[in-house]
Amino acid sequence: MPGLAGRNELPTLEGRGNLSVAFYPQSRPAPLLFILPGIGSSAYAGLGTYFAELFQQQGFHIVVMPSPMSWSFGLAASRSGAPGFAPDDARDLYDAMQRTLTVLEACHKVEPTRIALMGASLGALEGAYLSVLDADEQMIGIDTYLLVNPPLDLNYALKRVDEWNALSEKFGRAASMKLVDRALAIVDAFSTEDHSDPAVFTRFAAELAKFSTEEIRFLLAKALQLSLPELVYVTQLIHDPAHRPANMREARRRIEAANTVTLLDYAERMALPRWREEGGQSQADFKEFARRGSLATIRDRLRRNLRVYVAHNADDPLTARQSILELKKTLGDHMVVFPHGGHLGNLWYPDNKELVRRILATPAGGAEKRLDAQALRRGRSSAPSGVRCYDKAIAATFTLLRRR
Repeated sequence: MPGLAGRNELPTLEGRGNLSVAFYPQSRPAPLLFILPGIGSSAYAGLGTYFAELFQQQGFHIVVMPSPMSWSFGLAASRSGAPGFAPDDARDLYDAMQRTLTVLEACHKVEPTRIALMGASLGALEGAYLSVLDADEQMIGIDTYLLVNPPLDLNYALKRVDEWNALSEKFGRAASMKLVDRALAIVDAFSTEDHSDPAVFTRFAAELAKFSTEEIRFLLAKALQLSLPELVYVTQLIHDPAHRPANMREARRRIEAANTVTLLDYAERMALPRWREEGGQSQADFKEFARRGSLATIRDRLRRNLRVYVAHNADDPLTARQSILELKKTLGDHMVVFPHGGHLGNLWYPDNKELVRRILATPAGGAEKRLDAQALRRGRSSAPSGVRCYDKAIAATFTLLRRR
């Protein structure tokens, strides 16, 4: 779909302002699953593609959305141009998902029999806010949500990541780079393996277990911030027109310089000021910004929404254990807490995969409202403005990943 006005002509990013998603189709009417990956993830790699392939085999249409904290979403679909406040990012996602459904139904004749959503990490937090939006507005009609390892307190999570990132000073520059290279080599070797084989994940876990706890924390911080330099660049490009780069060489230099920016830096220096300005919160500090964007703000709404399920790990290092237990007390049977698994570290285990499959396989409620939402979409427009079915605009918007 076309992105926001003016975003497709920004210097050095001309023609890249359209929103791209990954679509895994079925050849017949089928349920549709939206997948929201973790922070900074594109629609074409990582956890999103792993579960897309798994659920396509289960008979679902799959749409993997890019993370709002990815540079591509920040450019094409973030109204603030500085994503990072989950309620606003969820609104941008909600709009993008509606446009995606309209294109799929009008241009590709996709007929979803129901719609579900799975979010992981920051995508789970955004999914929680989406559940509030769709309950109020019913423009999509999502009947089941599975939220995996959502951060419960953003202030806590960001400060932990900042502490772990600072371990590079303890290790030293050379040793830190060697750690990253060693981890990437393990991941690259794993990427060629059969991801449906539990023995492969056992070997992968054994390799990761060779790192110390501090090394794992440092690598997790690096992984969470991997795509941040590009987002920083896009945010600067949108909001500082007087200092836009003259050429690609200057653009690359700026992206390289942004490697020193941490998630906490970005939140405090970029996302917070834009939120203050657009939300009329001129006196709010970072603590208030993080509080309003955390899951606790909507905990009661989640408790009352029987479509929402949460899966978490008691030892997730990005969330205080007591916060997890308190949320479990609130959600009861709609939350499962595993004793071990860290942050998204056990999703490939057979028991965890079966839990995910079982929750998403059948509607938790509200299927009739989904049909009403589909009728509303079809009544509004045959396709979003600026999109012509079956032409190059569609080819640039969707990646169609056919069943093998």
